[in-house]
Amino acid sequence: MSQLNEESYEKAMLNAKASMELSGFSITEEHLELVRAKLKGEITEEEFLKIALEKAKEK
Repeated sequence: MSQLNEESYEKAMLNAKASMELSGFSITEEHLELVRAKLKGEITEEEFLKIALEKAKEK
């Protein structure tokens, strides 16, 4: 991922985080790290969804 893309993704993620928090959701650093891993291609869409579902069931 290029530096420009990484900065754009980070800005978009922080904007989305703020929006979600205004709606009453809690976004942790763990959530952000999961999204970053997907955006960087470190995990597949399938892995992302599996991990996200597991995290949702933990609560």
